Amino acid sequence: MKRKKFWGVFASFSLILTLSLSLLGACAEAAPAQKISWIFATNPGPAANTWTFYPYPRFQKLLEQRSGGRLVLETKMSLFPVNEVVHAVIAGRADIGWERIPWLSGTFPLWDLCLPFFWDNIFEYEAFVNDPRMAEIDKKTYGEKGLVKVADIAVEALDGIFAKKPIATLADFKGVKIRTAGLIPTLALKLMGASTLSIPTAEIMEALQRGTVDAIQTSRGWGLGFGLPDVCTHVSFWKVQSVFSGMLIVNKAKFDALPPDLQKILLETAKEMQGQTMFAAKVEEYEAEVGVKVSRLKAVRPDQAEIDKARELVRPVIDKWLERAGPQGKQVLAIAAQYAGGAKIMLKK
Repeated sequence: MKRKKFWGVFASFSLILTLSLSLLGACAEAAPAQKISWIFATNPGPAANTWTFYPYPRFQKLLEQRSGGRLVLETKMSLFPVNEVVHAVIAGRADIGWERIPWLSGTFPLWDLCLPFFWDNIFEYEAFVNDPRMAEIDKKTYGEKGLVKVADIAVEALDGIFAKKPIATLADFKGVKIRTAGLIPTLALKLMGASTLSIPTAEIMEALQRGTVDAIQTSRGWGLGFGLPDVCTHVSFWKVQSVFSGMLIVNKAKFDALPPDLQKILLETAKEMQGQTMFAAKVEEYEAEVGVKVSRLKAVRPDQAEIDKARELVRPVIDKWLERAGPQGKQVLAIAAQYAGGAKIMLKK
């Protein structure tokens, strides 16, 4: 009798234990995955492809949606100056960031392939950054700095010279004070005869009005959006910066700590945005072309002979880039040359 009671109690206890473990398992399965919130540092800009990273548009929403709300970006505009975002991401003061690569060409020259008269269009550059060999180089070189580059967000070209006079020939550059953005166009324009200056964006209009500078080198879309037609009479097209790249970067330690499925979602979403924004950059250039026509600006298109002479003059910029880019520079340039329309002229001996 006692034996039957013992086994009855044991069976009841086993049943209760089994049910409890089942309930605990069900609760664990039902519990939502932990939400990861990252600080996303970015900066404003009037160009269409920079709208991608304004507080809370497509990229951020897609990432949150595709991760089921597990990965959320808290976008911070102007949290850091435009040329310090990359350093903040390296240091972990921001988890993810977006920054123009040419602004950092003095610090990370290998990453800046915005060479003068080199790329004929944005799609050549897109094919280059998608080359598997280039992807491996990016993975290695960004990784060495504690970064993961998840996308390249580029503008078609900074081919506009906004000024109060036409610049149709190389001779017209002589003595002209031009505000530039980045090492490569600065070197190129000096070789073309201009006097280059670096002026903060906020001071550009006043500098033009006072005559501190005679011209601004930038993209036609940015120039129109910033209001340069109000203080300039002409825009002359010289591709001294044949593309204007931008990096979407993640702190490597933070990326490595993500679950594999979230890493995959982040990489795929970023790559999708890369393709969309490069196409948007091309659309922006078409829109800017229309904008120039309806503005009071007079568009100046140099003869091909003048462009060819400029290419000859600025070829030392390639040598300077190779000198600064380090041991992988030749390999990167060789890959780029397979896609860039201007490479045959710029690299001939």
